[in-house]
Amino acid sequence: MARHARKFTPRQRTKRPLGVSITSNAAPKIPHDKPQQHESGWLISPPLSARLFQKSGLGIVSGNDGIILSPMEVLFCNWHRHLPLPSSEWFESEIQKDSNLLAKAVIFDTARSGGELVIPCSNISNYQTSKSAFALKWKRNQSQFKSEPMSHVRWFWTFETLDWNEIYNWAEEVETLNCKCDIFIIDEEMEVTMYRVSFVEPEGSQKTWSQLNDEERDIVSNMWDCKIKTESGFFMPLGGKWPLNSVGVEHLSGINLRTEEGVWLDAMINELDLPNSSLLYDNLINRGLILRPGFKFGSRWRIYDDEVSKSHAPWLLQTEDEVAKTWESACLSIRLAEGVHKKWVCAIQNESSWRFMQVERWSPGKD
Repeated sequence: MARHARKFTPRQRTKRPLGVSITSNAAPKIPHDKPQQHESGWLISPPLSARLFQKSGLGIVSGNDGIILSPMEVLFCNWHRHLPLPSSEWFESEIQKDSNLLAKAVIFDTARSGGELVIPCSNISNYQTSKSAFALKWKRNQSQFKSEPMSHVRWFWTFETLDWNEIYNWAEEVETLNCKCDIFIIDEEMEVTMYRVSFVEPEGSQKTWSQLNDEERDIVSNMWDCKIKTESGFFMPLGGKWPLNSVGVEHLSGINLRTEEGVWLDAMINELDLPNSSLLYDNLINRGLILRPGFKFGSRWRIYDDEVSKSHAPWLLQTEDEVAKTWESACLSIRLAEGVHKKWVCAIQNESSWRFMQVERWSPGKD
């Protein structure tokens, strides 16, 4: 079978060669001096040091108006500021000291590609940094000397184990600092994807159990008394207009309930305590939302804020015990959600309540 002719050009991948500038800016007429080894990093002398520190937020101030760059920053300046490397063997020597140097340099380069000012936490002393943060980020039109940072940045390899409770605690910490949470994920091909983590409060327009009047509750109760057990839950023959649109699906002249819906409905009708397994469902259904199975999208539920016939589900929700365990799997789920124009949300239990952590793809320069 003949292959179809390509109708598009694949994206050109940046190779970031060592010792070669990849910026379109013209090189200086007089080449910059090479960085000099220092006990704390790599020393850059004036006047270049002032420009790198003041305009680019790079380095830590040292004596005699110089600055100290980390190896990651040296690579960035080699690619974008026409700074020569200390020697031809320098990179091989540095990566033996820090096996993550290549990943950090690529992430640092990517994070700055949108024009935002990204400063490593190791360079920051006048702002509070969150635990485990890699860098702080400022908008393109902001100064790190006059403005608060916009977001806190972390990074991970795709193959790393994902601790959702740790991410949740970090996101809450950053939230208290009035900043956003950005996470960069890098794979073995040195390709980087950026994500924004935030907390959301899904709300819907559907009538809840507490909003039903006595007549409507009687209809629900009488229909429940006539239920028939099925393989997937319960079937209730219609005994009037079904008043609780958020629960069940009308089909075959009756209301079909999933098992989880039947357990919840029985507890509401008979004023029973809900089992722990139903508490998240109860939380969401009492927000006026409609919950439908999300198996087609690799999630627990797809969640509607309006009638299913009137809108698409804005969210795909995964529970904490079923959520992806590596960043690679999580990225796949998030990409799938966004491919069908939905937001991916993970429900995290916070003592007796729940918080809903949304993770969405982002891109440098979008803020």
